[in-house]
Amino acid sequence: MHAERSTDLPTPAGSAEHVLRRLEETPLREDPFPHLVVPDALPTDLYARAIAHWPRFEALALLQMDSLPQRYQMVLTDRNLRDLEPEAGAVWREVRDCLFGPDTLARLAPRFPSLAAKLETPVGSRPAMVYARLVEDHAGHAMLPHTDVFGTFLSMLLYMPADGSRPDLGTALYRPRDPSFSANAGRSTERFPRGDFELAGTAPFLPNHLLAYAPSGRSFHGVEPVEAPCVRRFLLLFAVMDNRGP
Repeated sequence: MHAERSTDLPTPAGSAEHVLRRLEETPLREDPFPHLVVPDALPTDLYARAIAHWPRFEALALLQMDSLPQRYQMVLTDRNLRDLEPEAGAVWREVRDCLFGPDTLARLAPRFPSLAAKLETPVGSRPAMVYARLVEDHAGHAMLPHTDVFGTFLSMLLYMPADGSRPDLGTALYRPRDPSFSANAGRSTERFPRGDFELAGTAPFLPNHLLAYAPSGRSFHGVEPVEAPCVRRFLLLFAVMDNRGP
């Protein structure tokens, strides 16, 4: 017989409102580009259940890209969620859907000029397409400065470490040494030389901390090389424009 869930625990709708409230009330950081570092991003109970249902390493697929060594992932499509154990599938569906819901972009647009500008385009008026994946990086992984694809409305990284002992493993935020440098739409997938950038800061790799930003020509970020043994677990989510015809 299964124990009943407490009626005090957040419902999926309550979890979504919790995330939106945290995104709206967390102070915006402007340097080196507008971004949020949100503590306690998920309700405590939901975060604990997600940590408990992190997939076995054998269930993760190696991302075969020369520039991303030692990165393993599980894409959270509806089909993949159905293939998980029922409780695990339900937890990750709730996490995915509460991080990005129908009101997320509209409620965050006042905070991010690049997001507001994209929403004003004809393509921006369509419902966003959401891509979410569980990511596990191992020692040796690194990523050069880049901005994310131009058609991305919003990028989120929910850090999910076992403890708070390695805040240095978070996402590196870069400032171009040339103050006028910007990556235009045609170069948004390009990775740039590390020597052309200063490390402006690091979003701390702490439990239940969320990095959120609206990609622009100045949203340079990446991963600094780590030689010591480490594992970086996080949920990566992109809300992108639907460019599939009229």
